[in-house]
Amino acid sequence: MASLLLLANGASTDHPVPGLPFADDSHLGAVPHPSGPARSARIADPETAGLVWIVHAHPGLGRTVTLYEAGPDSSGPWEWHSPRPLVARSGGYWWDGTGWHRPTQLWDEAAGSFEDQPVPAATTITAADFLDDKGDADRGHVHRVSALTGQRAVVDTSQWRHDLARWSRTRTAAAGHPPLERCVVTLTAPELAVDQLIGTRALAAAAGISSSALRAYISRGQGAVPEPQTVVGNRPMWSRPVAENWAEHRRRPAANRWPSHRDRPELSAGADQIRRTLGPVLFAALWDDPERRARWALRHRTSQAVADVAADLAYLAADRLEETCPVQALADVLTQAALSDLAAAADGSSPVGQVLDWLIRHHAPAAETAVSAIAEQAELRHGIPRTHPALSLRPDAPGAPAPPLPPRARA
Repeated sequence: MASLLLLANGASTDHPVPGLPFADDSHLGAVPHPSGPARSARIADPETAGLVWIVHAHPGLGRTVTLYEAGPDSSGPWEWHSPRPLVARSGGYWWDGTGWHRPTQLWDEAAGSFEDQPVPAATTITAADFLDDKGDADRGHVHRVSALTGQRAVVDTSQWRHDLARWSRTRTAAAGHPPLERCVVTLTAPELAVDQLIGTRALAAAAGISSSALRAYISRGQGAVPEPQTVVGNRPMWSRPVAENWAEHRRRPAANRWPSHRDRPELSAGADQIRRTLGPVLFAALWDDPERRARWALRHRTSQAVADVAADLAYLAADRLEETCPVQALADVLTQAALSDLAAAADGSSPVGQVLDWLIRHHAPAAETAVSAIAEQAELRHGIPRTHPALSLRPDAPGAPAPPLPPRARA
């Protein structure tokens, strides 16, 4: 899971992740500052290979600076592939500047966005709430990045309070840092109390699957299994609302979700050609471009996994492209253009034939109707018999024979 790659807070962060050590980030130089539009940046550590920094800046809420261990393909946490909340805690619960919301899981087709679910009775815990007489800044540490390589640093609660005290001592309003009362650390909520969380068996039962199937989903990175809200004794635990949302996601009709290989209806010949053309292009865009690949690929992703996603994208693009074409209007225009060509004694190699070729490949029933209408009107208006060669309307197709006309076109 993405959280396992997280190593440390940057010393310049405004919203520290609880329990994680602080790492010196002064060697990064200029990083995004919370002014102007909100934006994120991914910065490879200039001194230690395999480590990356994620900096997310917001003009009114400050910024987060976190250090991650990159995957073997230089990938990192899932948050990279889209704009993410400034602060996310407890397995995806996120803060919008005023309140907390549950992890985004349920897609609202009507709104075209994920359902927003505020967390009832949530309380924000700030750095000011943590700072008390138990924290001694002189006993706190700010680690060198090289000291965190190859392992996830672990600090006990008492040591982290010392580290937080040292972090707070360097912060001043003159340097543009928000006050400690606005530095978000985490949240509490009734639904996140330890005695309200459920384990693997209960999560599987809520979704109607076996525990072994759930563990297989987790190990393979499949099934959109939500991140756990915490881990107790090496056992992942989830909140009941998150479990219920995942179960609801699985119950929703497949038509409302990304179509799998098994669910996809057959494409027309033309759309399938678009799919076969776009598949390699999308694969190259997703996998061969190092910058784009690093933004979304997790360490368990493979070339074949990306190829599968590219094939799905190509299918969706081909399917949607056909929907944008006004087929009936095109067939009507084609009919009138063909009759005009016939009246002018033009042959079937005109652009009319090329458009008819496209219509045959993509919408054979509409092409059949158009050709029948052309033959009928040509005979009525111009006395051209249906067997006339001009009515074949077959386009020239260098390198490949034109597709056969529908049956009525041969009448």
